Amino acid sequence: MACWLICNHFDIDHSGHHGAFPGAKLVAQRKHYEVASSEVASSGYPRFLQTRPQWDQPTSRYWFVEGDTQLLPGLELIETSGHSPGHQSILVRLPETGPVLLTIDAVPLQRWFLPDRKAGPSDDNEEVLRANMRKLLDLVQREQVALIIFGHDIEQWQTLKKAPDYYG
Repeated sequence: MACWLICNHFDIDHSGHHGAFPGAKLVAQRKHYEVASSEVASSGYPRFLQTRPQWDQPTSRYWFVEGDTQLLPGLELIETSGHSPGHQSILVRLPETGPVLLTIDAVPLQRWFLPDRKAGPSDDNEEVLRANMRKLLDLVQREQVALIIFGHDIEQWQTLKKAPDYYG
């Protein structure tokens, strides 16, 4: 069975260990990879430079997707630019728990899950961020999402199941 590593975006706290998976197929939004590897100051998009040695792999290692994509039955990538171009969130449909949405950095804190959310200092496009916020809010309602996991919410983290417990 192939190993896939979903690359939601290349900020340092999300891409620092890609090299630990040398045999994995890396799954990323084409737009994100192109922006990250663009020739700005001859070395790439400045925001992602620190971890470039981790994610800057031969393109043959990547599976590039464009927009919302069903990766496998029950596993969907949701394009959620605004924090960074080509950021992606993940929707997983679990048999017992039901749909689980991983917002990653599209919505780092539960209290920010609002249709009129203001961009934070690490977000790059407030208009796109808000459009994708509405997209995620609609998804939650339409799919009756059972659990939303926010990317950096320490208070929520304390309430979530951790190994050896799991969501099924």
